Amino acid sequence: MLAAKKTVEDLIRQSSEQAEGHAIVLLPMTDTIKAVISDLAKAGIRAIHVDHKADVDVALIRRRLKLSRRQFALWYGLEEETIKGWESGERTPDTAAKSYLRAISNRPEAVREAYAHTK
Repeated sequence: MLAAKKTVEDLIRQSSEQAEGHAIVLLPMTDTIKAVISDLAKAGIRAIHVDHKADVDVALIRRRLKLSRRQFALWYGLEEETIKGWESGERTPDTAAKSYLRAISNRPEAVREAYAHTK
């Protein structure tokens, strides 16, 4: 675990030098991801598990943000009919859409600002 900690610290240091301050590390399969996250926490490294295959509850995200389908679509550059299809279960977001929806769920203001930003 100490070797892994050093590797992650090196990645973060390199990332900090590039003004990012974080690193993404793919770990091998383990018996439990919670055990790895716990071991990393004991070593002073904050880790999160991202399951790219996990379902995303679009209606829950939208309701939490208190947005109509139309507002949600306009704010985040989505089609209202697509949102309706996701929420009704007629359609399923692909991997990229799930990632985007997770970003919206985690940082709605930042995503809206990034989406609206033009140079």
